[in-house]
Amino acid sequence: MKDLTKYKGVIPAFYACYDENGEISQDRVKSLVQYFIDKGVKGIYVNGSSGECIYQSVEDRKQIIEAVMEVAKGKLTVINHI
Repeated sequence: MKDLTKYKGVIPAFYACYDENGEISQDRVKSLVQYFIDKGVKGIYVNGSSGECIYQSVEDRKQIIEAVMEVAKGKLTVINHI
């Protein structure tokens, strides 16, 4: 069996971050990831239903996960809904 220890602790669903024009805000995405890291969260679930993924284009979802990974890589377990 694979090591599942990276899936322990709090792993909240990550919600979509938009700017004033309704566009994905990479700065806000990165800030939210850093907030979770600072609070001791162990992982995040990205682009799931609480993140409004059914209303987002594939490009929007790519932008979100790329911004998330810039901050989270090596620090959080990231589960990305496809």
